[in-house]
Amino acid sequence: MKIFKNLDIEIPENIGKNFLTAIMGGHLNKQIEEMLYEKTNVCIESMSPKLIFDKYEIDKIVGDKVYFNSGNIFTGPNVSRILKNSETAIIFVQTLGSRIDELITEESKKGDTLSAIIMDAITTNLLECLGKASSKIIKAEGIKKESWGSTCSYSPGQFKWTIEEQKEIFSMISPDKIGVKLNASFLMEPFKSSSGVYGFGPSELISKIKIACEICPKKDCIGRKTADS
Repeated sequence: MKIFKNLDIEIPENIGKNFLTAIMGGHLNKQIEEMLYEKTNVCIESMSPKLIFDKYEIDKIVGDKVYFNSGNIFTGPNVSRILKNSETAIIFVQTLGSRIDELITEESKKGDTLSAIIMDAITTNLLECLGKASSKIIKAEGIKKESWGSTCSYSPGQFKWTIEEQKEIFSMISPDKIGVKLNASFLMEPFKSSSGVYGFGPSELISKIKIACEICPKKDCIGRKTADS
């Protein structure tokens, strides 16, 4: 099991702007743009990016089930599809830390809904930036042979992989070591956290799906990504 704290992540200058523009109906006025700049600095200063992961050998995949040598089982048609022909998998949890949640909650309690929305948009994008940094670390760990490659990541709660599968992920690593816990609804706390799995194996055999959104039919999803985004 490996843990990384205070990860160095690349943050674009327009962090949160595109996502917030979509939320606000396609336009940001001057006041909102000024608030976006102010809250971006607050969010960046308050985050504490962390990553924990561990590697597991895949025993077999039968139907919708992925069996690990550890005895753990993932169940779902898409996670089994993505991990097909992978020999190993890396299970991970990453987080921006609890202070982000506290700040958004404070704004909501003060009745400043707009600030809360803006900070939520910024930190949603910051979590994506953390995901890119984490991906580089995880792939460097998982690709141990010249002929090997990596699948895309897939997470509980994405299309046809139930959120209840978080429980299985949390049994395979120890997210509490980076301050992340699972609540009764199988949601992670802090909320600006994410989990998932990458598969690794011979490049010519593993899944060629580049990003999880490719297999989701929700074309109008506000968070939909492409391989180039």
